[in-house]
Amino acid sequence: MTSQKIVSRDKAAAQVRAWHAEGQRVVFTNGCFDIVHLGHIDYLEKARALGDKLVLGLNTDASVSCLKGPLRPVVNEQARARLMAALQFVDLVTLFGEPTPLELIETLRPDVLVKGDDYTVATIVGADFVLGNGGRVETIALVPGYSTSSLIQKIVEAYG
Repeated sequence: MTSQKIVSRDKAAAQVRAWHAEGQRVVFTNGCFDIVHLGHIDYLEKARALGDKLVLGLNTDASVSCLKGPLRPVVNEQARARLMAALQFVDLVTLFGEPTPLELIETLRPDVLVKGDDYTVATIVGADFVLGNGGRVETIALVPGYSTSSLIQKIVEAYG
């Protein structure tokens, strides 16, 4: 079951340590992934290609609301986690509720930290930590015209 790919922070850290012991390169990314669209799929597939395993830090409902506003998320955290876990190129999903994923990144100690190219290495939370531990920080070009916010706006305009 894909639900087995959704684990606590402690279990995620133990799994990452096991993968490291096997010589696997672990990639980490994070986000809300509220309404899954082509941009998410393209981004996550490219992130996974940068290593052997992909760990996804998923914002909790409360943290999504803080970041995106009181009407978000549209899809609750358990449903979002299951959707992300169902993707073959996502190896592990763990939730985090802090304002940033820094604590999670420091716990997991990934080899590669990835964000979209709407960030620069200088603005990626945890980049200094990953680089300081011999890892890499990468940005991935986003698919133009795809974002959850623009998708919601399009729905509201068409059906609202």
